[in-house]
Amino acid sequence: MKKIVLLILMLAVMPASVSADRTLQISLTLNNTDANVYIPGQGEIAAGSLSSATYYNMPHYYACSYDSDFLAGLVHSQKTPYSISVSSGNGLYTIALNQSFENSMAFVVFSRGDWRKIDNVIDLIEEGIFLEKPKPSFGFGLGRTYEIKMMLKYDLVDFIGNRGVLSKGDRTVVVTNNGTVSSKAGILIRPM
Repeated sequence: MKKIVLLILMLAVMPASVSADRTLQISLTLNNTDANVYIPGQGEIAAGSLSSATYYNMPHYYACSYDSDFLAGLVHSQKTPYSISVSSGNGLYTIALNQSFENSMAFVVFSRGDWRKIDNVIDLIEEGIFLEKPKPSFGFGLGRTYEIKMMLKYDLVDFIGNRGVLSKGDRTVVVTNNGTVSSKAGILIRPM
């Protein structure tokens, strides 16, 4: 079983009143040295062979790490990006986004897939319209409906579980078929 260590130092939107000569660094430290790291303009680099470097004047300011199960990345969103830096040592590696402190904004991405998940929406992010899209996401196509919806007729199903799990809002639930209960399908719904 892979163990992934994530260390997020800071994600902030800073007010315009802060001096423009200050910088903000957001870094993400991981330990999955079997992953790949992608940096626009540099391409894919095996995380296990990553050396310390800083990249300026990039076509897009993001960096990410991914394997077959997990994508983690940092994406610059607003105002002035300065650089992307990477470093490694002691079985860990760090990707960092360096940007203006004034009105800075960045996305910390956790999803599935590879660097293309970010690259597919980077133009929208750079134009400042990503968050205006319906259900902006790094995991699904924008403007498409991919929500999980269950529609069951109550006369055919007995729901078993805490009613609070089914209340309005976003929930992470486990749905289990509990066999037949009183000649109806018994569906157990519980929080994850």
